[in-house]
Amino acid sequence: MFALIDCNNFYASCEKIFNPKLKNKPVVVLSNNDGCVIARSKEAKKLKIKMGAPIFEYKELIKEKNIYIYSSNFALYGDMSIRVMKTLESFLYPMEIYSIDEAFLDLDDQNINYLTLAKDLKKRVYKWTGIDVSVGIARTKTLAKLASEMAKKQGCPVILIDEKDIQKVLKNTDVEDIWGVGSRLKKRLYRLGIYTAYDLALAESELIKKQLSISVLKTTLELNQIPCFKCEKNPPSKKSICTSRSFAKKIEIFEDLEKAISSFVAIAAQKLRRQKMQANFLTIFISTSFHSKDPFYSNSCQITLPIATSFTPKLIAYAKKALKKVYKSSYLYKKAGVILSDFTSIDYLQKDLFSKLDEKNKNDLMKIIDQINYKANKKALFFASEGIEKGLKKSKIKSSSKMRSNKYTTSFDELLEVK
Repeated sequence: MFALIDCNNFYASCEKIFNPKLKNKPVVVLSNNDGCVIARSKEAKKLKIKMGAPIFEYKELIKEKNIYIYSSNFALYGDMSIRVMKTLESFLYPMEIYSIDEAFLDLDDQNINYLTLAKDLKKRVYKWTGIDVSVGIARTKTLAKLASEMAKKQGCPVILIDEKDIQKVLKNTDVEDIWGVGSRLKKRLYRLGIYTAYDLALAESELIKKQLSISVLKTTLELNQIPCFKCEKNPPSKKSICTSRSFAKKIEIFEDLEKAISSFVAIAAQKLRRQKMQANFLTIFISTSFHSKDPFYSNSCQITLPIATSFTPKLIAYAKKALKKVYKSSYLYKKAGVILSDFTSIDYLQKDLFSKLDEKNKNDLMKIIDQINYKANKKALFFASEGIEKGLKKSKIKSSSKMRSNKYTTSFDELLEVK
């Protein structure tokens, strides 16, 4: 048995927790640079504000309905996510953190009242964090996901165990809405005459295996209450890490773009070390704006590293070389980014014959820098190539976040004030 716990309207809910005036008010959270909608409260959803839509499209509606708009505050959302997950851990079931606002629990104890447990989960998370969650319980992860979606609509936990209930749900679920299917696979399933989750559950195994994939076959079995996906306590490492940003102000000068790329490398490298991995490939990309009347230019450059590494100074050096190959003057650059890929474990260190610093010493140095920055909860230590402005908070490469709420739980300078 599996339980899926899904935080309702997570980003918007985080904003509401620390601002009582937002209760029952429509709230919208924007992407980096305050461009597009990435989260909506239930009140905003009722106003038919669409995910991913440019916020300027709702300029009149925002004024008319008094909609509250916020820049994304990932420091707050990340910390609140940790609090939710720690609360779920207190139930002592094996847990898989599926995303920032979702987690699976493996309910190995068969002698429990699932409805009571679901209510306890919902109650405790709300009491300890202020976040409302939807809880769905079923014999497989795929069905638990469907149960959670139902719970979100009904406002109460859903236990999907009875065969008649399952068939009813499957018949009313479009195949696109099944966990792991999506719009791409939907077209192929439609061509096979499979339109609903019920159709997929009844499909011949050999047909699915031959025409589609083993993964879809596993989903088919899961819809028939046959578990194929386990709780992953240690999810597999990412195959690549991308750090990119759209700039608040367009960048023309090479040195400013170099600072941005260096900063992105430092962030990506820190994430890489957190996974205890090293990268074999480094890619940088730069682009002007698609929506501007200025001349358009976009390019990228991939470098094969001679030795897999997570050592930030070395990665920055190669990123600078890559940037020189693609940079063209007289263009106004709106976006840039870095991708690290083709990972190998940090346990397998390859010696660099021409390096004066031993690989182990490099790793130890980066570990110390990461620890200091973690304890300081900011980039207390950074590389000169990122620009001295980084320490002075005057960097030109920051994205626009004019409407960001305070980092209530992670910064002493931005704690909630009580008057």
